Order: sequence, then structure tokens, then C-alpha cells
Amino acid sequence: MKEHNIKLTAAEIGTLWSNYMQESSTIPMLKYFSKKVEDSEIKPLIDKVLKISMEHLDKLESFFKQENFPVPVGFSEKDVNLDAPRLFSDTFMLYFIRNMGKAGIAAHGMSFSFTAREDIRELFLKCLQEATEIEDEAKNIMLSKGVFVRPPYLSSPQSVSFVEKESFLRGWFGERRTLTAEEISHIFMNYQNNIYGRALLIGFSQIAQDKKVKEYFLRGIDLAGNILETLKLLFEESSLPSPMTWDTEVTDSTTYVFSDKLMLFNSTALNAISLGNMGGSVALSMRRDLSTKYLNKMAKIGLYAEDGLELMINNRWFERPPQAIDRAHLVENN
Repeated sequence: MKEHNIKLTAAEIGTLWSNYMQESSTIPMLKYFSKKVEDSEIKPLIDKVLKISMEHLDKLESFFKQENFPVPVGFSEKDVNLDAPRLFSDTFMLYFIRNMGKAGIAAHGMSFSFTAREDIRELFLKCLQEATEIEDEAKNIMLSKGVFVRPPYLSSPQSVSFVEKESFLRGWFGERRTLTAEEISHIFMNYQNNIYGRALLIGFSQIAQDKKVKEYFLRGIDLAGNILETLKLLFEESSLPSPMTWDTEVTDSTTYVFSDKLMLFNSTALNAISLGNMGGSVALSMRRDLSTKYLNKMAKIGLYAEDGLELMINNRWFERPPQAIDRAHLVENN
């Protein structure tokens, strides 16, 4: 017999809340993509993902009501102009869906590991399986259309060997060793993420209504460009090709499509993903200069993310997440 009368933990409340906000922010964008997409192979996938996201949102809302917890405001069709001209190409929409799948795998996997109550675990296990299917289906369509960018290839070594000198860890002075396969994987991942993020911010900057919000997106474009230049140089030093950019996947439309609130929220979500990815890259990079470069970029992304949150707070767009009771505040105001 399933026990659903057990009180939710802080981790369970937190994951339910963050997943609600993420699904809520995605639905308006998917509705717009569904109306604008022309490719007969991509549209069914967008519609499938939209249906799944709406089902997730309904389920998450039912949990909040069941636990007598306030349902977040989130986002709605008020945050999107479905009649606006096309802002992104069909190919970018496919990239967006795959990015959703990748982010979902990471987020739902973590949510599943955080949770203990059976009904919550069942929810996130289902979400994780669906995210995996979405990412796989998007990848297959990208492969069939020839738009999937593969990581660089490596030649096979003649035999197994062992590292003999500590210079393997160096990166600042003397001769630098070439990148390991794992280091290449992480550089490629971060490169791809920043290509995607920059293209998204280019589109957002064109349609932003508030001057400060527009300037914030332009600053993000510059930051992503700076990160791409650093990572590109790492590829070139090891005689590896760097992937192409996606700037051409954004149209020249400047008509209002998404609310500034929705776009800023998506920007902060990208910042969080970028920080998480680079943190993992630091842990798995054995060349010291790589770790230093990642930490430097993380500091800049962190400052950028903080400014974005301040912008949301100043506009009263930042919905307060669940938090512990402030006992000192209660005593002072008693």
C-alpha cells in the first residue's frame, strides 16, 4: 500500500516547485513553435513535447493542491504572442527541443535521487524516461536531416600506456599535452551550450521591450561569445575542428513574441545549467589551465546570473521559491 500521507521534505517541495516553474515557462514557447514550425517531421515532436509538458504541469499542480501548498503563478499564454512572425528557424526549434531533453535528463535525474516519497519518485522517474525519449527522438531527426554536430574524432592508440611525468597535469608553462577524450567532450559540450544560448539571446534581444532587459541580453551575447573564443582556441591548439555557430537560425524579426519576464526566466535557467556544466568540467579536467579557465568563466557567469535575478526582482517578476521559516523575523515582529 502506497503511503501518500507522509509530509513532503524540503527537497521534494523544492524539486516540485522548480519543475513547475520550468514546465510553465516552456509551454508558451512550445505553443509558439507549434504554430510557426513548417517542417512536417519536426512539428509532431514539438506537439508531443507540448502535450507532455502540459500533463506534467497538471500533475505538479495537483501535488501542490493535495499538500495545501500555494500553486506558483508561473507563466501563461499572456507571456506569448502566438500571432507574431517567426523568430527562429525550424532547425533552431529542433535544437530547443533537444536541449529541453538534455536539461530534463539532468534535472529529473537529480529530482528523482532527492526524493523519498513513492508517488513523487514515480512522477520524476516517468519524467526522466520521457526526457530521455525526447532527447533521443530529437537527435534522430537531427541525424536524418544532417544537422547533428558530432564531437571531434580521435585516432585509436596502438597500445595501452601509462602517464610517466607530472607534466601531464601542467598547462601554463612548457609544452602542453594535447587534450584527453574526456576533456574534449566537456569543451565540446560547453561550446555547444554557448552556441545555443547565444542564438537564443540574439532572438530575445531583438524583441525585448524594456531597455535594461535588452541590454542584459546583449551583455549575455558578448559573454557567450567570449566563452566560445576561449573554447575555440583550446580546440585549435589540439588541431581539432570547432563546431559552427547558429546565429543564422534567428530571423530579423523585432515583433513582440515573448514577455520580458519569460525571456529573463529562461536566461536565468540557462545560466544555472551553464554553471552546473562548467562545475562538472572543472572536476574532470586534469590539465590545470583548463580548470583555471573554467573557474574564470564561472565567476563571470555567476555575476551575470546575479544581475539577471536582480533585474527580475526589481521588476517584481521573481517568484519567491519555498524557503525555511525565518524564526528570528517571527520573534522580532511578535
